[in-house]
Amino acid sequence: MTESRPLLRREGVSRSGRAWLIRPTRVDEDAAELVRIRDEVAGEGGLMAAVPGERSAFEESLALANLLSAGGLAVTLEVDGRVAGHLMVERRRGAYEHHRGDLSIAIRDGYRGEGLGRALITTAVEWARAVGLRKLTLGVFPSNQPAVALYRSVGFVEEGVLRSHLHVAGADRDLTVMGLLL
Repeated sequence: MTESRPLLRREGVSRSGRAWLIRPTRVDEDAAELVRIRDEVAGEGGLMAAVPGERSAFEESLALANLLSAGGLAVTLEVDGRVAGHLMVERRRGAYEHHRGDLSIAIRDGYRGEGLGRALITTAVEWARAVGLRKLTLGVFPSNQPAVALYRSVGFVEEGVLRSHLHVAGADRDLTVMGLLL
C-alpha cells in the first residue's frame, strides 16, 4: 500500500517569468531571513499585525520548532534563489478546535501579484486536507484589499469583522476573519 503524503515541495514560474520554489521551512537556517521578511512587511504598515523588531532569529527558531512539533505547517518561498515569502498553519488544539488550522502568510514587496501567494495557499490547503483538517481560518485587515481578493479567489469567505481587535502602530484596527471549509 502506498502512503498518501502532502506535497510540500513545488516549483514553478511566476507571471513575470521568475523561477520559484516552495519547500519545507528549515527551522535554524531560515529563521533570520523570515524575521527580515516579517520586519519588511510590517514596516510597510497596514499589511500585518506586527512591528519591525518584534522577534529575534532565535525566537523565530523556537516558534517554528514549536509550530512543527505541534503538527503545524511551515513552508518557505524562494524566487530565483532568494527567500521571498513564508506561510504557516498553526493546528488548533482541544476537543472543540482540533479540526481547524490558522493560516498566516507574508510575501516581500516586489514579489506580490505574481501568483506566488496562490501557490503558497494551494500548498497549505492540500496539506490541510491530507492531515485531516476540516477548516482553515485567517485574519486580514479589511484595508488589505489585494490579500482579501486573493483569499476570496481560493474559496475563503468572510465570517465576520472583529472591531478594534488589534492595536498596531498606535491605532486600533479591525480584523476580518475569513474561513475555508475543506
